[in-house]
Amino acid sequence: MTTPEPQPAPITAPALTEAAVLVDPFAPSTKAVRVFAGIGLLLLPVVVVVFVIIVLNQSYSGDGVAGPLVGMAPWAMGVSGVLGLLALILPSDMLTHPARSATVKVQYALAVAAPILAAVDFG
Repeated sequence: MTTPEPQPAPITAPALTEAAVLVDPFAPSTKAVRVFAGIGLLLLPVVVVVFVIIVLNQSYSGDGVAGPLVGMAPWAMGVSGVLGLLALILPSDMLTHPARSATVKVQYALAVAAPILAAVDFG
């Protein structure tokens, strides 16, 4: 009587954990994201100066009335500053890396949108 040869174990794909799926190898580190948040905060005064130049230009060169979205621009700049501070100051255990990256992206989007909102003039 012969004993059957042991069969090799079937080859299966390694189990991927949820954390392994979400990790982007090309994503910047948390320190780099914090640096980008700080740079965004340093650029915010430049955005404020551009906003003031646009509003003054509209008031002197046009019909004297600012565009309909001028009131939203200061809010966008303020929220951009708050988001930048949150991304810069909050520790890593309170804010995950993807959330910090998204916060910095929204910070920059709002900072860029503020002068654009001020420049919209339908009249």
